[in-house]
Amino acid sequence: MTQTQVSPRPRADVPVGLVRTVVVVQLYVLAAYLAAAIIPYLWAPRPYPPTWWWIAPAWLLGVPGFYITLMGAALAAPLAMVGAFFAVQAGRIVSARLHAWCLASTVASVGYAIFALTPLGRHIAAFVAD
Repeated sequence: MTQTQVSPRPRADVPVGLVRTVVVVQLYVLAAYLAAAIIPYLWAPRPYPPTWWWIAPAWLLGVPGFYITLMGAALAAPLAMVGAFFAVQAGRIVSARLHAWCLASTVASVGYAIFALTPLGRHIAAFVAD
């Protein structure tokens, strides 16, 4: 009786922790953009809330969001490309749930990159820079 050696299927060299990190960075960039640009732009005609309501979110999201908004598509496009690379490479290695998060955050980053190139996106960036 002969035994055959079955080698396991080769796996990509994409660690799961790296995929999680890319997803977290993409989601943080989107949250910071919303906190630093979109919400103040929509809130502008009204008086601002008390400082103690927004000081923690401003330091955690608003300060980095200011620079994220100014960089716009120059940051969002490479971030979306990295997310797409990991979504394709790690599709069968990571869990279905993490793969769905990776795809969703990549689609949102692509949407942000496209929005940053529109006239409204540029107007919001100018509003934040002012």
